Amino acid sequence: MSLPIHVDAYSGYRANERPLKFQVDEDDFEIAEHAVEDRWFEPDAEYFKVRTTDGKRFILRHDERQDEWTLQSGFDGAELFARPSVELITVGPATVRIAESQIAGCEKCRPDESQIPLNCVLADLLDKRGPYEFVLAEVAQCPRCSAELSEHSLVEPVGGIEIEVPG
Repeated sequence: MSLPIHVDAYSGYRANERPLKFQVDEDDFEIAEHAVEDRWFEPDAEYFKVRTTDGKRFILRHDERQDEWTLQSGFDGAELFARPSVELITVGPATVRIAESQIAGCEKCRPDESQIPLNCVLADLLDKRGPYEFVLAEVAQCPRCSAELSEHSLVEPVGGIEIEVPG
């Protein structure tokens, strides 16, 4: 299991070369100087085993294709998954199909038009506001190109993005 996080990273000869600090909800975790204890690669991601200034160890994952950072559940990360400020909601297959029907395209087939994460479509569909994290019971697919979609994939809703203008 992974949790999306915001990471401030050092960018030297390439972007996101190594994490410096990360944020989960309102909590900031600063990575101690020279505390990237290990790093390894997969075809689509890079992993960092880091130690924070308070001595805790975490595994961070950077998906280079989607430029998305996530916290993995290993080491001291498990306590952050149990935090009370975020409710995990499992999205069943029937709701996944309804969400797919509300998508005109995804970041793979309509990269310029896809600007919101699938999570936002799910939040509207399920009428959920606030600190929710959705977990798909099965993989969603783009109705246009059949690409697999995660909760954080960027999509274009049918009819485009509605913007509320203050009256």
